[in-house]
Amino acid sequence: MDASPRFSVLRSRATETHNNLREEILAALESIIFDSYHNSFTIRADLEAAFATEVAAKFAVAAHSGTIGLFIALRACDIGPGDEVITVANSDISTTGAISQCGAIPVLCDVLVKDYTINTDLVERLITDKTRAILPVDMHGHPANVKALRPLADHYNLRIVEDAALAAGACDHGLPVGAFADVTIFSFSPFKPLGSSGNGAMLVTNDEEVYDKLRLLVGYGHDPLRDGVKDGYQNYTAEGYNVPLDALEAAVLSVKLPYLKDWTAKRRSIVAALQVGLADTSARLPSFRPESAPTFRSYMICVDKQFDIYQGLRAAGIEAAFSYTPPIYKYSVYAGQFPNSHELTVTDRLANELVNLPITPEFSASDIDYMIQTTRDLLESM
Repeated sequence: MDASPRFSVLRSRATETHNNLREEILAALESIIFDSYHNSFTIRADLEAAFATEVAAKFAVAAHSGTIGLFIALRACDIGPGDEVITVANSDISTTGAISQCGAIPVLCDVLVKDYTINTDLVERLITDKTRAILPVDMHGHPANVKALRPLADHYNLRIVEDAALAAGACDHGLPVGAFADVTIFSFSPFKPLGSSGNGAMLVTNDEEVYDKLRLLVGYGHDPLRDGVKDGYQNYTAEGYNVPLDALEAAVLSVKLPYLKDWTAKRRSIVAALQVGLADTSARLPSFRPESAPTFRSYMICVDKQFDIYQGLRAAGIEAAFSYTPPIYKYSVYAGQFPNSHELTVTDRLANELVNLPITPEFSASDIDYMIQTTRDLLESM
């Protein structure tokens, strides 16, 4: 039974896709559940290899979730107590949480009003002698301009950890997102562009040293090399975590990954229709750098009467949402911890204006038309 039966235009219709792929998914699961458990290792390794190819990366490590993936990515880049990491405040608490849980200090940068990603022109002024990394977020599937951050990071000897949790399928400067970062994390939870049935993530890098650390940290710190180790004995070279991607999720994702390009194209076509359909309204629509090719986890519009539009859409059966509102620094857990929060003027403005319109490849033409007309009617009536 659908978890949200009152909505006719849902944020996710993944169950429809899963039903269409039922035979492929069941076949992939069967070898794990009814055959040798050792098949799990092969399925996970095959997914890592396929995903690395998909995003043109040398190495990929599958992990349990995007949250733990961010934490491990930072640790693999040697981020630790007292270090500073520059990031944004219009993201999930996983972003700042991963930094804090390394013992490091999040330093918040404002974002661009046009695409909601980190304002790269403001980053350098936030760099101190304690800064060790920059953590841009590809918010809502919109690629942050990580290429613009790369020379800055190289000049100050900083790592770039890219949060592409919402951006599987996106490209920038003609390359898959992650091309300009030291390590990039993608999420596979159900509402993401490439979603499984539960949690999951992939960490990708072109740096072999970082890859070795990722592999160790995801796998309990166990060293797979047997040199000098007696038969039956184990060797741990790091205090890691037991957080590999569950093999059942890997099996589902291995079936779905070949469809990612088609689904991304469908998301973009839905957004193109929305952009035309809402162009002459009072809504302020996002715009993107010409070299940026978002994947659109959702379509975010800015409106004057945010809560009224949100309620109106949901009352009409459209599963609108707020994403990452209020900004992270306003959560009670962080009270008073970000002294520069008064500088986040665009972040604050967007938090009071953005409404999330659902995007999913399963939408029909009538779904799209209904969402456009309903949004237009609400905007005109307020």
